[in-house]
Amino acid sequence: MIRTAIAAGVAMLASALWAETPVVVVPAGGFSASGDLAMKKGSIPVSCDTTFDGHVAGDGAIEVTAVSFGGLNPLCKSLKALGLPWQGQVDHPGQLTVQDMQVKVRVPLLGGICGPGPVSLDWTNQDAAATFDAVTLGPDCAMNGTMLTSPPVDIQAAETAAALAESDVSELPD
Repeated sequence: MIRTAIAAGVAMLASALWAETPVVVVPAGGFSASGDLAMKKGSIPVSCDTTFDGHVAGDGAIEVTAVSFGGLNPLCKSLKALGLPWQGQVDHPGQLTVQDMQVKVRVPLLGGICGPGPVSLDWTNQDAAATFDAVTLGPDCAMNGTMLTSPPVDIQAAETAAALAESDVSELPD
C-alpha cells in the first residue's frame, strides 16, 4: 500500500512537471491543420473534411482564427465554428489544448451547440499531427480525427531544443 502511494505521488509529480514543460515550436507563425473529423452531436454522426487555420507562437501559444467543414456529406454544411478566435497552448510536447472550442450543429430538432469548453489533443511530431481521440465537448458531442499541419510543425521541450541547438553549433568547424 505504501509503495502504491509513493508510486502514485511520483507519477503525479512527473505528470505535473511534464505539463509545465516549456516548449519550442518550429516554425512559429501561420498554420493550417487539415484532416477528416468525425463529429457526433447526440445521435447525429457526421464526418467532414475539416481545416483549422491560425497562428502558433514559438513558446506554444495557439490561436485558431478560422475553421471550415466540407466534404461530400451534406450535413457538413450544418456545422459552424463559434466564438473564434479560439486560444490555446501546447501543454507539453505530446499534448495541446484549445480553450473555448464551440461548434454549432444546425439541424432541426436534434442540433444545438457543442461547447464551449477546452479540448485536449494528442500531438505527434513524426506526422506533425494533432489527434482528436474520443474527445468530448459538452453537453453531448464527441470528436475523432487526425489533423496534419502545414507547414509541418515540430514541438520540442525547451531543454531538448536547446541541447539540439548546442550540438548543432558544436559540430560547426572552428
